[in-house]
Amino acid sequence: MADPTEEGPDMTLEDRVTALISGEQFAMPQREKDAALASIMGDLCALVATGCPQYGRFLSRLGRPASDWTSLADVPPLPVTMFKKFALSAVPEEQVVRELHSSSTTGQSPSRIFIDKTTAFRQARALVSILKDAIGGARRPYLVLDVPESVGDGDTLTARGAAIRGIGNFASSTTFAMRQGGDGSVNPDWDVVSAFFSEHGDQPVLLFGFTFIVWSRFVREAEEHGHRFKAPHAQLLHSGGWKKLTAESVSKAEFNERTGAVLGMPATAALDFYGMVEQVGTVFVDCPAGNKHAPAFADIVIRHPHTLEPVAPGEVGIIEVASVLPTSYPGQALMTEDQGELLGVDDCPCGRLGQYFRFTSRVERVEVRGCGDTFAAKRDGATP
Repeated sequence: MADPTEEGPDMTLEDRVTALISGEQFAMPQREKDAALASIMGDLCALVATGCPQYGRFLSRLGRPASDWTSLADVPPLPVTMFKKFALSAVPEEQVVRELHSSSTTGQSPSRIFIDKTTAFRQARALVSILKDAIGGARRPYLVLDVPESVGDGDTLTARGAAIRGIGNFASSTTFAMRQGGDGSVNPDWDVVSAFFSEHGDQPVLLFGFTFIVWSRFVREAEEHGHRFKAPHAQLLHSGGWKKLTAESVSKAEFNERTGAVLGMPATAALDFYGMVEQVGTVFVDCPAGNKHAPAFADIVIRHPHTLEPVAPGEVGIIEVASVLPTSYPGQALMTEDQGELLGVDDCPCGRLGQYFRFTSRVERVEVRGCGDTFAAKRDGATP
């Protein structure tokens, strides 16, 4: 396999991206990784800008020219809210094979993410590379702590559906633990859950659910009705919903302990991951030390909320996520609405190299000014 840090004259952009996806995910020192990603980003962002004029204007008006980028921090981050306001695609409509939608609060439009075959293939391979490091590569019975309707039909997916399908790559069989009520509610089917653990509880099994659904509709319901299971080899992946749990004063330690007690598995087998529909395939999973790491093909920049300069280890700021996976939409560097603490670089107790961090909270919602004007072609006479 080609070394992405040693770019030969015959290596194409696709070769360089593939090398990062296919290699070890947490073995590259941060300095080398940052240089490799910044080099790829220059070519990748320029490619996407040719197919997405709005993004081209964004790059031309903000930051330095791509030829001057020496670090990921030099790449202008696009606020994720722009995907709620504009249809940002870098490929012709006939090349779009899937459209992803984010969850949205009342009164807000969801993000719309346009995926072509190349991006979809990269995302699937990348997610497998990350999860193999976290849970191993073996297929196992898969219990989805959600309803079948969350996956949906056709080529339009929500964030929940995309995550369920992606983790399904590790499934030998798939069972849905919930049923949807006539009012749209999500309710555990305890007969199905009991049957699943009766058949598979003594072997390795994989569970997935969105954090708040796992907590409110499974763990607390199980506690209330006295349901306990024995799945000592289970692993639970979960994501999202921490804002609601924080409002209920539920810590990660309490979530892990009580979830482990219901499932009859170690508390350490509950693995939280951070990710978003705007960068499917790029997730940041808890390591044994409870920290989150970026894979080889992606990274984070935690920026000071007032200066947008990168913070130092031990400081909290706004999380920017960067990834070389997407080419069908401008998802290379995205400013999220989340805050995180940068804990350190190349020295996590788990042994993984690179930066490591923890999610802390959502950012209070503010209006992002300027970017919308840049994307609104009619305001500068450009053709959309």
